[in-house]
Amino acid sequence: MPRLPDMMKLLGSVFLLLGGLLWGFSKARELWQRERLLGQWQRLIESLKTGVSFAARPLGDLIREDGSPFCREAAASPLFSQNPQQALLQAGNRLLPRQGDKALYQGFAQGLGASDAAGQLRHLELYASLVGQALLEAREERDKRSRLYICLGLFGGLTLCLLLL
Repeated sequence: MPRLPDMMKLLGSVFLLLGGLLWGFSKARELWQRERLLGQWQRLIESLKTGVSFAARPLGDLIREDGSPFCREAAASPLFSQNPQQALLQAGNRLLPRQGDKALYQGFAQGLGASDAAGQLRHLELYASLVGQALLEAREERDKRSRLYICLGLFGGLTLCLLLL
């Protein structure tokens, strides 16, 4: 029959291994989340391009009717009724995890509603290409690093188990 201290060591080792694995999965999830948000931002830009081209409606209406997380977050803000552009800017700052993405989003949100329809379309085209490039980089990073983080977590937990046993 196994002794209690041996059972506790085994249980502790399992927890360390699982903790490392969970760390790896959480880091990989961050990469997936960034890619997903950039893809939704790209779809928002396409939706706004369509709205500006064909509907010629106020920015607040276009934001309120769009289903992206950026627009839902902006529409839920108390600031939305006074300044939809600022509410959209704050929503992006809350949702996007990286400073580079936030800086790009800030330029995008500040340029909305700042010119006529032709200027808006040029602005949206510019940011469609910039976000497309950021999305490609996010996909490459996810492909390269997600398995790496999972393996690092697993092997980190395994290393701690071996050191403590």
